[in-house]
Amino acid sequence: MHLCQAFGKGEHYWHGEGYWSVTYEECSQITKSQQVRGSAFACIEACVPDLFATNLLLFLPTGGPESEWAAIRRVLHAAMLDRGAYQYSERLQKLSSQLALDWPKPQLTDFSDTPRLRLMVVKSVFFMIFGIWLDDQDAQILRGWRDGAVFFVLPRLIHRFVFNFLIRKVKQLRIDTVGVIEKLGLQQMFVDMNKNLPEKYRRPTDVKLCDEIMFAVGFAGVGGTSAACETIGAFLQRKIPEEASASLISFEKYPTVEDMVAAYKQNPVKYIKEACRIDPPVTSCTRVDPTERELKFLGIPYKMQANTLNQYVISMANRDTKIFENPSVFDPTRKELDMALTWNGAFGTANEETVYPRICPGRFLALDVVQAIVPPGSQSLAKVSMTG
Repeated sequence: MHLCQAFGKGEHYWHGEGYWSVTYEECSQITKSQQVRGSAFACIEACVPDLFATNLLLFLPTGGPESEWAAIRRVLHAAMLDRGAYQYSERLQKLSSQLALDWPKPQLTDFSDTPRLRLMVVKSVFFMIFGIWLDDQDAQILRGWRDGAVFFVLPRLIHRFVFNFLIRKVKQLRIDTVGVIEKLGLQQMFVDMNKNLPEKYRRPTDVKLCDEIMFAVGFAGVGGTSAACETIGAFLQRKIPEEASASLISFEKYPTVEDMVAAYKQNPVKYIKEACRIDPPVTSCTRVDPTERELKFLGIPYKMQANTLNQYVISMANRDTKIFENPSVFDPTRKELDMALTWNGAFGTANEETVYPRICPGRFLALDVVQAIVPPGSQSLAKVSMTG
């Protein structure tokens, strides 16, 4: 039985330790709000501090421009994600040539080589942030953030059932990730970031901040961008990604691989946005609902106490038929494309960072990396067009 039917079919259902919201209207309102957050993930209490680092951006309440969340986000953006900075532009210009050294002339079918594709994402993200091209050994360490993505959504009970084996793997991944930073002599960036925080928000040690920031880089930067690349690589071949459902994705508008490639070359940004709308790297987020409210599950009213966990489901909001026409059909030309909430807000709307306070700070980096790894003017895509 479908989850919605089992736990309250309709605009809301109950699962885990809270209620889930699925309509575009409600999810849009939530993404526009000053969200209250807590140490919860997938609508259950998160395994903190044994699995997740404490004080993660993910868990901090939004709280306005003077909050801890805002302070961390500012130093993160300034140090790593400022597209207006000279080093960002310089690295982006060099990224394609760096990729060519490790992955010369990849063919379209090579994008099905998931381990290698993830390795290229790791190296690209790390290069854009730190200016260093990783060797395979260090890149394989950081690839663990994508390879082990499923570990993060498991409840504590499951981890205990397997004797905390998966928790130990993630703890070691966090240690090894900080180890890569130390090995490459990149500690000063985190020293400076900690100094640039308001005194009341500074971490007791610079390595504590490094753990938090690299958790975000690994989980969202590596994990999310890898998921996007895997989806793009599959769609270009008219294949359904392993984690997606074939019944929920239709390629009817593009009946051949040649048609798919032509659509990507025509507008790669729209192609990426539409692929991630229909198969989002992050499907939902957890917040704390600060208000008391009454909701109906299977037509029966239930009172939700204040501070109940609430999961807002981006993947379902992106398929709301009130907003998206034929939502299961892949169509990068759709007029409502920029309304998709894929990056925790409508990416492409006016004043998006003001309207959607928690919109993904790395959304432009993700687009840049995907287009570098799957360049619209590459020989592999040109050959497909020629054979068509």
